[in-house]
Amino acid sequence: MIDLFTVASSGLNASSQLLNTAGKNIANVNTPGYIRERTYHVTQELGGVGRATTERVLDTFAQDQHRRDVSVLGLADTFASKTNQVDNIFANEANSLSGAMSRFFGAMQTATDEPTNVAARQLVLGQAESMMGQFATMEKFLNSKQDEINDELTTTISRANELIQNISTLNNQIRTTQFNNQDAEPGALKNQLDQSILELAELTSIHTRDNGDGTTLVNLTSGQSLVLEDGSFNLFELTGDPDLERRDLTLATPDESINIQLAEPNVGGKIGGLFKFRDEVLEPTRREIGQIALSMTDALNQQNRLGMDLDGQLGSNIFTLPTFQSLNYANNSAATLLVNGRVSEGGHSSLTSADYQVTIDAVNAGPTLDVTVAFLNPDGSPVLDTSGNPITQTLTGVTTGAGNFTPVNGGIELEFPNGGAYAVGDRFLMQPTKEAAAQIEVSMTRPEDLALASPIRIESDINNLGDVTIINSVVSNTNVDTAAPFDANASAFDGAGGISNGVGVGNAPARIVFTSPDTFEVQDAGGAVITTVAGATNLDSVMAQAQASGGWPFGAFPDYPGYDFSIQGVPKAGDTFNINFNTNGTDDNRNGLALSDLQSQDTMVRDSGSGSSNLISFQEAYSTIVSDIGETAATAQVSQGAATAIERQSRDLFESTSGVNLDEEAANLIRFQQAYSASARVLSTAQSLFETILSSVG
Repeated sequence: MIDLFTVASSGLNASSQLLNTAGKNIANVNTPGYIRERTYHVTQELGGVGRATTERVLDTFAQDQHRRDVSVLGLADTFASKTNQVDNIFANEANSLSGAMSRFFGAMQTATDEPTNVAARQLVLGQAESMMGQFATMEKFLNSKQDEINDELTTTISRANELIQNISTLNNQIRTTQFNNQDAEPGALKNQLDQSILELAELTSIHTRDNGDGTTLVNLTSGQSLVLEDGSFNLFELTGDPDLERRDLTLATPDESINIQLAEPNVGGKIGGLFKFRDEVLEPTRREIGQIALSMTDALNQQNRLGMDLDGQLGSNIFTLPTFQSLNYANNSAATLLVNGRVSEGGHSSLTSADYQVTIDAVNAGPTLDVTVAFLNPDGSPVLDTSGNPITQTLTGVTTGAGNFTPVNGGIELEFPNGGAYAVGDRFLMQPTKEAAAQIEVSMTRPEDLALASPIRIESDINNLGDVTIINSVVSNTNVDTAAPFDANASAFDGAGGISNGVGVGNAPARIVFTSPDTFEVQDAGGAVITTVAGATNLDSVMAQAQASGGWPFGAFPDYPGYDFSIQGVPKAGDTFNINFNTNGTDDNRNGLALSDLQSQDTMVRDSGSGSSNLISFQEAYSTIVSDIGETAATAQVSQGAATAIERQSRDLFESTSGVNLDEEAANLIRFQQAYSASARVLSTAQSLFETILSSVG
């Protein structure tokens, strides 16, 4: 009889526990991160129900897969949404830099058609202001996106660190609770732990491992530990060396005794998506826009300097290009050291979108420096040439001091103003194109200063007998000699409305005189022969042919006299062509045509590693940017859709095992209630039998 009471009471207790578990599952059906529970019993050898164990119903493989898919989705969502924002701006015609450039060159063409029309010239300057304003607006938008990314990184990293610390705390609580009661699983604590891990997986790609005592170890998928076995943990940090605006991700112990640089492309999750957007879309776009702005304005400046304005003076710059200053690495010998830079005059055809890392290799007497210049991508990785090798340049004997600029590859010049204060190993980061689009200004204020005319006029002598016509003239250099004893970059122009009587070693070429159909003399204004060209097979670029002759006396001048022309036909002996300054040539529009032609000419580098032989036009470069962003945005949306579908599938698989099914729990309630009632009936029967026995004995 005692056994019957024991069986009945244990059955009641067991059914009650089962009902409690089912009720708990039903109550938490909408609780985020809740894992459904099941209570199991063992049978006692002497009858009845033995000890109960309540466990969470969990498929760890499905859980791990879901976490991985959540990380992939976090990256895809972030990258797609950020890229789409930039794509929407660039796809909007109202923001189009191509339209602004077209309007500027359209105004230039109108002014070229009427070179004496001051109103048309003024429209060119107005469109120049509008165009540079559009460049500045686009750069400011991209700069605001950088600030937004930095703020999001700060917030997201802070949340990730909170989760890491929370996981470590929950591990300690689970370890203590499970040690004190080995028969019961701390389900609520483990649910909180799993929910924190899942949220962390959304922020960064992680790998988890069961530690065997109920706790969970967490590592980045790249191998670095976040939550360790002994309960300690490592936290994310954002640093910036040397560019404080470009945050780098590191992993540090709480006491910061160890600091590990992380490969940001491998971080994954939302954090990885932010870095991916910054390094693959935002920062390259900023630099490419800056490259277009610098290349175009430098080309326009250079061409305008090769012309003659409405006042009969040599042309000047239309735009003021910015100078740029280096960023100093933290471990340099002194924080006050600087390297300054600027775009070389005429450097637009070799200017790239790359950053430059300048390393001091040696400090020599003088003082001079030996330096290495390395081309870098926005993420700090080296720019590779077509053979896959990093692009670098080594310079020796570089003159230091203010005002001494040294040309380097890529269309820029560097100045080392601190003399001999540099030390071997000092490094500096130059970013010439990063913010340039917002820093270029229209410096020309007078429409008369637009140099639409050519400063030279080639005239056939009235007494010429040959059937010869002048087919074109070219001006390549208008630099005025201002140095002593002479400026090696000087031209034949004197800057005072004429051609110089002499620079350096002799008088300027002023006349071409043919002595036979294939022989001609280059004479100065006084008729003295400078050199003779014999056996000419054609009459293209007669000055270039003269320079190639053995008697050319201006070898110390790389681009002298700075003008050339070509003729066509068959000359006769005595035919003469005079070279004069284009005095009163106000109706001339030859340089205006050259300025307008810059719109369609291939004058800027396609990409950092292609070399200056691979050139495209400004509008082609901008179209490439828009196309690349659009293609990236479209690809990102496809990846986002795929990641969403995969995450949904893995979530459904996980919840099919660990989620609460109300229909199943309702059925269990009925079953457990019936079991409880049956056990109560057994107990009632046992009590009735016991009373019957007592009454019969009495």
